[in-house]
Amino acid sequence: MDAQRGFAEALEKALFREEFPFGPISRRGVLAMGLLALAACTPVVRRKGVPYVRQPEWVVEGGRAEFVTAFPHAGFAEAVRVKVYQERPLFLAPLEGAMGPYPLASLYALYDPARRGRTPDWEGFYAAWRRALAEGETLLVLPRTTSPRLEGLLQKAQARFPNLRVARFEAWSLENVYLGAEILLGRRAWPVYAPEKAETVLLLDVDLHEHPAGHLWGQALSQRRLPPMNRLYAVESGSGLLGSLADHRLALKPSGVEAFLLDLARALGVLPGTPAGEYGGFLPALAEDLGRGGLVLPGVHLSPGAQALALAVNLALGAPLRLVEPPEGEAATPRAFLEAEGAERLVWAAEGPLPELKGKAFAASLSLYPREAPWSLPLAHPLEASGQHRDALGRLWTAQALVQPLWGGRSLEEVVAGLVGEELPALAPEEKRALAEGRPLEEARPLALAPRPGWAGRLPPLRLEAPLELTLRPDYSLYDGRYRENPYLQELPRPLTRLVWDGALLLGEEEAEALGVLGAIRERERRADPRRPLLRVQAGGREALLPLWPLPGMPRGSLVAPLSHFFHPQGVALAAQVAPTGREYPLVSTQYHGYLGEVEAVKVLKEAEALKGEPKEEKRLSFYPPWPQGEHAWAMTVDLSRCLGCGLCVLACQVENNIPVVGKEEVRKGREMHWIRIDRYFTPEGVLHQPVMCQHCEKAPCEAVCPVAATEHSDEGLNLMVYNRCVGTKYCSANCPYKARRFNFFPYAEAFVGKGDPRKAKESPLALLMNPEVTVRSRGVMEKCTYCVQRIELARAQAAQEGRKLRTGEVRTACQEVCPGRAIHFGDLLDPEDPIQAHRREGRHYTLLEEANTWPRTTYLAHLKNPHPRLAKEAKEVKEEGHG
Repeated sequence: MDAQRGFAEALEKALFREEFPFGPISRRGVLAMGLLALAACTPVVRRKGVPYVRQPEWVVEGGRAEFVTAFPHAGFAEAVRVKVYQERPLFLAPLEGAMGPYPLASLYALYDPARRGRTPDWEGFYAAWRRALAEGETLLVLPRTTSPRLEGLLQKAQARFPNLRVARFEAWSLENVYLGAEILLGRRAWPVYAPEKAETVLLLDVDLHEHPAGHLWGQALSQRRLPPMNRLYAVESGSGLLGSLADHRLALKPSGVEAFLLDLARALGVLPGTPAGEYGGFLPALAEDLGRGGLVLPGVHLSPGAQALALAVNLALGAPLRLVEPPEGEAATPRAFLEAEGAERLVWAAEGPLPELKGKAFAASLSLYPREAPWSLPLAHPLEASGQHRDALGRLWTAQALVQPLWGGRSLEEVVAGLVGEELPALAPEEKRALAEGRPLEEARPLALAPRPGWAGRLPPLRLEAPLELTLRPDYSLYDGRYRENPYLQELPRPLTRLVWDGALLLGEEEAEALGVLGAIRERERRADPRRPLLRVQAGGREALLPLWPLPGMPRGSLVAPLSHFFHPQGVALAAQVAPTGREYPLVSTQYHGYLGEVEAVKVLKEAEALKGEPKEEKRLSFYPPWPQGEHAWAMTVDLSRCLGCGLCVLACQVENNIPVVGKEEVRKGREMHWIRIDRYFTPEGVLHQPVMCQHCEKAPCEAVCPVAATEHSDEGLNLMVYNRCVGTKYCSANCPYKARRFNFFPYAEAFVGKGDPRKAKESPLALLMNPEVTVRSRGVMEKCTYCVQRIELARAQAAQEGRKLRTGEVRTACQEVCPGRAIHFGDLLDPEDPIQAHRREGRHYTLLEEANTWPRTTYLAHLKNPHPRLAKEAKEVKEEGHG
């Protein structure tokens, strides 16, 4: 691994010689720099904006428009609204339900100049490919495909070229789900769950980003985290975001998770026999609750036998689910990687890990970024390509190209059509109507299936126990490594660990203690030393070097490694061995940057306490005079009970407000530029998450200390930053009790656009990524959350143009728009119809750091738990015994 991630080197080092050509600072040097600066002064150049004489018909007045399309991630469609400015896609939001972070972050890849390779010779490639097909069997490896049109083109290609063999590769496969359905039902099927309809939900070793419907589940579950609440149980071998929502959690090794499922099936009478144990009372309480309307959500990596068992339990419970046709015509598996390595002639068009392409009679790589290969051709970005894709619910969506391919790329459908000498047709009228109406082209086809007789006797063995069991799981940001080129995702702090720019081997504190490294790690944490021990991980005949990150809540004997850093073609669940190497590797986590852990930052209430609670009367005492009141009083509430901790708000804020990435070295110094941070707390009640942004205090400590009036207060309650006044004293940051301000130590924005070189920013295509409604800040400027003031002003201008007032809920901030849990609400305190009024009257409403007396406009709703009475009583007794 390269310890220096991000830009080639720290900006501090790269720019020192340019900024200080006279070497170390001296009086002579300061004088010389002053004279040099005076000599460099230039007059302000005034530029005029000239309108079109004849406006092109496709140019929208004002430049802003919105389109619907289907964005594929790992083969599955996510229906999104794409906001466009003068034909440039600038922001993506979910059309319905929820979306993951990958479509939004992919805007970087759309404009990334690193995609530019040699001018693609498609006709030469097709000619070489046809010659290879004439010489012998040629393997085409595709990623997961859910497009009926692509499957039809593949059938035509194989009929015309008998030597063409097609395989599908995915490091994170769904094959076990199909096999489990086949064991139970006699044919392959895809279960579609409705968690919002269940009173009790068991999360069985599954996380938000690991299932195609994970973010939809997160949204559905969060809807029921308000009275009347559902009850969530989690049994997991790692530590995940969905599990952090649970009222009760049980940590077991991967083999123990499947053994628990077997005991649950026996406790519910789905299988004969009695459970091997009660798991400390967890199993009886769970079985009791599931009997009153329950649902089991299994992880896709569980063995086929466990998948069959989970589906049988759901059908026996009458759980809210439907069975539909598998979205994949043929399951994509990691085994295709071995086929590719052994193929003499290969066209690799899959994503994730890349096989060796040298030494073959014919080899080609089709990808978004250029690769070292005999033939390297560009694939089109999803926003550059039309197509069809099924979503996680089995529905078929149409994707439309919103820009012409910037670097000559083609979609997989175009590639296969070109091989057979066809051209793809334009969008059909029905496809256009579906896009205009924002609906799927085709609904899922339901299957009427029931468990076949004797299925229990055909159950394959479940996972065997091993001393150390390793699960290779997708990284929340990089997935299986396919997003490694995306700095938005590299610098997005991973949930729970808050790591940036790197992956790590996760294991429990007991396991780290057994390896003899926990004490040294904790000592380094106290010294803010980023170095962590580097371990050699061996599994299934392969090995990887991974830095260690102990994580509370992990079960003994369970290891989790990111698929982006360790891939195995035999699968994702393996017996493993680990050994220290004596070497170290720096890991950077943002968890303690502005951390408020010494105070009661997150309040936790039970459902009954929230229902009985009365709104707390705020103590509003101040010797500052009141601000004049404008037409609106903007405010925000964050419902911590519905917050998943996913960080999508952080990413949306970054894309909307032109926030740059700064690289690993700068983040290590606490200089990340995100305007929102997600504080994570490990507590006896579980893992809690809290988004913290500028609180827009009515009595803001930052405003009183700014010597140049750069930070001001608007009559609508916004704490404003006047960038061209700011001289970078950082007094405001020092005076902010929430530590929600960011300072540009170096020209981060120019370096981000110029891919590490600020001097190349003006000619970089990444300049097209910048939102023209938001100032691009440069060196020496303090910045922070603005409540997306540009959206407020755009909505105000639109209302004025139509001769009306702003409607309730018309202004939506970027973080609010993408939040899967609908935890964030932005509104007007002067609007009696705004839901924010009800939020502030709830008994669980509170302000962060109330003792600071800053009167924040951003307030919080306490996190709610709904524990089983018997388990809650036992936990309380254990806690009291521990204190005694």
